[in-house]
Amino acid sequence: MRRGPAFESQVFWRFSLIRRQTITTQVINYILDLIRKGQVKPGERLPTEKQLTEELAVSRTCVREAIKSLQSLQLISVRPKIGAVVLEPSPVALINAEYLATSAFMQQADSLIEFRKVLELGLVALAAEKSTETDWAAMREVLAEQEAALRMERNTPTADLLFHEAIGKANIRFHKAVAEATRNPLAIMVLQAISAPLIEVSRRTNEMPGVPEAGLRQHWAIYRAIRENNPEKARHAMRLHLQAAERNAHILQTAGEAASTLPAASSTEQNQNQPEPA
Repeated sequence: MRRGPAFESQVFWRFSLIRRQTITTQVINYILDLIRKGQVKPGERLPTEKQLTEELAVSRTCVREAIKSLQSLQLISVRPKIGAVVLEPSPVALINAEYLATSAFMQQADSLIEFRKVLELGLVALAAEKSTETDWAAMREVLAEQEAALRMERNTPTADLLFHEAIGKANIRFHKAVAEATRNPLAIMVLQAISAPLIEVSRRTNEMPGVPEAGLRQHWAIYRAIRENNPEKARHAMRLHLQAAERNAHILQTAGEAASTLPAASSTEQNQNQPEPA
């Protein structure tokens, strides 16, 4: 079967994406190493974006993505006119950091999804039984946020980062809204505890073409089932959503293994715009 330019563009885009994510993880590991060894202590500033870019010979996009990830884990705080400052890490933050830093990140995504199946399939059925108009309104508000995020521009590295930040926050907010509809404080607490790695897995998989749009459609299906007070339908919709997340994680894992055999990209290559998906 003959493959056209659109297919080749998609293949190049996907491997470029995986390679960039691998470099971003290396930047994260480097910064975590500085923190672990006490070279940068709580309250002190990290090297600047320019310093990290030059010292590690990576693109600014990779450095910014690494900083965003560490900020989401509450290991650093980015302050205007000051830069990235190291925070006093909590035990949960350290566990999440180890999860993020490991080279087996995408394999560990399997464990996260497995746990989510145990947790969220039960939560969504309970939400279908207990939710009220207030809960439905909260879910619709988050879905509107997702729709607004999908209309954002993504034509520059900065715009792309802002898009993925917005879509990631909306994604976790929807799942929190489902948990809150159960009226079970322990469920909310557990979901909050896994929110950092959940956001990171979501950020990576949402860079794949069509995934953010599919995620929104799946969230609407979950919402409608909850709105109908139909536990079995809600459980089925959530199962399909988690199965899609699992497939996407496996695609990244497989592509990442293949991309690791490619030669390292130069800073110029890393800064080139990625082709738009066909």
